[in-house]
Amino acid sequence: MKAAAMSVWVFINLLCFGMCGYLYLIWSQYWMYIERQRLFNKSPSTPQRAATLTGQDLYMEKYSSNTPSNNTQLNARKNRRSAIGSYWSGSGLTQAKTSSSPGRPSNNIVRKTQGSPRFPNIHKPVLELDSDRYMCDDYLTPTCDSQTAEFKQMLLKEFHRVLMADSKVYRSGLESQNHYDVKYENVNRKEHTKEDVLCALKRVAVQTVTAKDEPFARLGFRIPPNPLQENKVFNTCAVVTNAGALLGSRLGEFIDSHDMILRFNNAPTVNYTDDVGSKTTFRVLNSQVVSKPELKFLKDPLYKGISILIWDPANFSSTLEDWYYHPDFPLFPVYKRLLDTRPRADVHLLKPQVLWSLWAVLQDSSPYRLRRNPPSSGFIGLWFALQRCNRVRAFEYVPSARATRRCHYYSTLDDPACTLGAWHPLAQEKALAERIRDNSDLNVFQRGFIDIPGLKHAVC
Repeated sequence: MKAAAMSVWVFINLLCFGMCGYLYLIWSQYWMYIERQRLFNKSPSTPQRAATLTGQDLYMEKYSSNTPSNNTQLNARKNRRSAIGSYWSGSGLTQAKTSSSPGRPSNNIVRKTQGSPRFPNIHKPVLELDSDRYMCDDYLTPTCDSQTAEFKQMLLKEFHRVLMADSKVYRSGLESQNHYDVKYENVNRKEHTKEDVLCALKRVAVQTVTAKDEPFARLGFRIPPNPLQENKVFNTCAVVTNAGALLGSRLGEFIDSHDMILRFNNAPTVNYTDDVGSKTTFRVLNSQVVSKPELKFLKDPLYKGISILIWDPANFSSTLEDWYYHPDFPLFPVYKRLLDTRPRADVHLLKPQVLWSLWAVLQDSSPYRLRRNPPSSGFIGLWFALQRCNRVRAFEYVPSARATRRCHYYSTLDDPACTLGAWHPLAQEKALAERIRDNSDLNVFQRGFIDIPGLKHAVC
């Protein structure tokens, strides 16, 4: 009898503990669901009226005389859209019919429904790329205000969707994707203000490899003794992305009006000057561009007569010695040849620890768990410009209403991952950049550039 009673008592206790654990699991999942719904359905602040022109708007108006009419841009978009004939659906590229009436919303646009909110389908895009429905015929109309506001809302929701999808991958236990052995816990979950983000970026100092750093010193690397660009400070800087949306933008003259113009990788200007300008002061290159023979880093005039910052990721806790012997791409022999043949070249290597400091800023400012891969060249360039410039304008870094599946303005490759990210944490990079900009919605989502004050102005 005692054994039977003891068995019943153990069974009842196990049942109670099991029920308590199950209820706790349901409770925690419910509040996680509520938090995601809050973030996903958060409405952006009321957009600034297009008719309320700021000083930066007036500055931009100076360069609008050479810009084709919006009807021309719309027709170009329609022609490109019909040539593409497809848009992104789900996690890959699929063929789909577009609406027969210009400007009509696609069936793939998610709208608010009455009743209780449902958990969003994180595998279905919210924002349709290569659509002309958000492009304004006239910037100074209420219709343009509403188009701009709708595009902004869809874009921010798309960022949340991508971030949620990435976070879900990591919660599924796929830690094999942690190729760089990142060991980082985001313990500070508070919502960061614009000032918090700017101060965090300011604390990440520009650090490049010097001639005294090992193993470069003993291996005979003739690294320039002067710092990158000799620590020059510029008044206005243009960060020109490689985005396909720049094609047809007619922003070239405006871009060339800046004191420092930063470009990325092997993006050309020849044959695209009307859209991206002709001047280059600075380039940020990833190690693939440096190491791949077909890109002719040592010979191409694209990389001569300018300052260059090269980056290559290392493991999260690697030393410079570890990095030298285990780079992602074999850039060091090419870099050494460059220094031997062009000793006065202002070409420097970014220390890989800086990449992870920037990644930590992105992770700390995100409510989601990010991809544990380094930030993109675009984010590195934006951060560097903010360190050296009083005012930074980044062109098509935050996508405008011209957003397209075209990866680069100079190539025909189509892939929405180029805009939203498949390896770099692009969605968080762009969401953060949108938060810290201080120009009007009209400039950002119609004209195609964000405006950010330099980090020297941040009060920390």
